[in-house]
Amino acid sequence: MRYFIDLILFGCIYIIIYTKFWKDKKEEEILKYTIMYLYIVSVLFVTLIPIDFTLDPKWKYHPSVKVTYIHIKPFNDLIMGYSGAKKQIILNIMMTIPFGFLYSCIKKKVSFLKVIFMTFVLSLTIELLQLLTTIFLLYHRSSDVTDLITNVIGGAIGYIIYKVLYKR
Repeated sequence: MRYFIDLILFGCIYIIIYTKFWKDKKEEEILKYTIMYLYIVSVLFVTLIPIDFTLDPKWKYHPSVKVTYIHIKPFNDLIMGYSGAKKQIILNIMMTIPFGFLYSCIKKKVSFLKVIFMTFVLSLTIELLQLLTTIFLLYHRSSDVTDLITNVIGGAIGYIIYKVLYKR
């Protein structure tokens, strides 16, 4: 029930996109675009949703908690030996492998650099949205340059997988 409104919203967005842009496309293209849409929605659910609007606006972190919104030193968590750092890196890479693959599948003759750029744009958008939800909604997320790097690596791997499979 917690995600009901989000699912309705994304369903309505899909219907609008379908009726405006995809209606006249071949079934195979519609399937590819639909899979990409579902992938993007899934990524948003993992990285941004739900946004908890029920938090008390007066809520603040305990003074002893150091809150950092932007982490600009690459792989700092790994260097510092924080638990979960390796897992986070692997999950960020895995999260964008489908993007590199699906984007290549949709665009067919796309270059490696274009996939890298589009993966970077997707990752940067997510990181900025996480920062904005933290600043304006007091819903703690952080933006991390490591995420940008690992997401781009994932997109590159997805592109390579597509190229290997496409040749077969």
